[in-house]
Amino acid sequence: MPHHDPVDVLVVGAGPTGRALAHRAVASGLTAAVLDPSPARAWPATYGAWEDELPGWLPPALHAVRSDVVEVVARRTHRLDRAYVVLDTPGLQRHLSSDDRVGVVTGAAVGSRRVIGGAAGTVGVVARTGETVPARVVVDASGDRRTLTGGRAPGDRAAQTAVGVVLDRTDLPTVFMDWSVDHGRDPSAGAWPTFLYQVPLGGGRVLLEETALARRPALSHDELRSRLAARLAARGIEVPADAPEEVVTIAVDTPRTRGTGHVIPFGAAVPLIHPATGYGLAAALRMADPVVAAIAAHLPDGRAAATAAREVLWPCRARLVHHLRRRGLEALLALPPDRVPDFFDRFFSLPREQQRAYLSSRTDLVGVARAQLALFAAADPPLRRHLLRWGAMPIGDAHA
Repeated sequence: MPHHDPVDVLVVGAGPTGRALAHRAVASGLTAAVLDPSPARAWPATYGAWEDELPGWLPPALHAVRSDVVEVVARRTHRLDRAYVVLDTPGLQRHLSSDDRVGVVTGAAVGSRRVIGGAAGTVGVVARTGETVPARVVVDASGDRRTLTGGRAPGDRAAQTAVGVVLDRTDLPTVFMDWSVDHGRDPSAGAWPTFLYQVPLGGGRVLLEETALARRPALSHDELRSRLAARLAARGIEVPADAPEEVVTIAVDTPRTRGTGHVIPFGAAVPLIHPATGYGLAAALRMADPVVAAIAAHLPDGRAAATAAREVLWPCRARLVHHLRRRGLEALLALPPDRVPDFFDRFFSLPREQQRAYLSSRTDLVGVARAQLALFAAADPPLRRHLLRWGAMPIGDAHA
């Protein structure tokens, strides 16, 4: 596409969140483009979400599998009456990338600057090739790399890691978490606990994924691969040598950022990643329209549009909810390994509304606080003392 005329919205990053923002921008009548070194690369991840988290504009045809009942296995088995959806990743990529009104620029962004002699309120994203792509608003959707909004956070970050295999099976139910210790590592001896995430993918396939919910430092993929093999062997599940493998790493304590000037962080750069679950795509899909609406209401003043969009992303209640969840993450990381299943046993015994507030809402401050208080009330004395200690402890600058 020619670059002499600025687009309204230039998105740096052609992953799911970046493509979603560009898709919704042109749907609202704005001009948009994406900038990415490999804009057509296939998205490798499996994306799941609670059905009620997804926006209305996402076609139900992109739901590869819908499960009305989901199991959690901790000390007890919990049946969650909340529909869970696994998205059709190739279909989602085709849908979000199919609108030819979205321009595509192949290149790696290295910075932004004011365009000398350009249209009023215009900045340019500088690509590694030296090319400058002009835009009124720039969205940093480069993930936790945060190419235009501060770079990767320093220090040893907490991360969710997982290794999974895809098998041809139709007889396995949807299990959100299975904390059973048939993976060959004993949490009572100090081994960090992991769980099995088991979800049908459609087409007679199922994903079986050994997952470390969060750990600092991250649990290695080799360790997870070993645990998964031991768990599946213990259950008599054979894994063919050519079974497709999925490998996951998600930073869960990336510091909150707002961006500056004409630049808006989006997706994992914000971060929209839930600190205690690692989920973030549904939140990004849901926030795309409000962000685009804020931009549209203030153009052609790109700086004012970006400022308005950042306020939509981080209103006061969202900042407070994020802080409470970060405290929850730190409390979880500090638990004795053998108490982690107890924590989730109590959490998934809470009323559905409290579970949903903590897992899904970015701005329900009252609901999240009630969920945390209810969890505290349901805890035994040692767990209460732990939660009190970590609830009162400040989050250090290195992990803010």
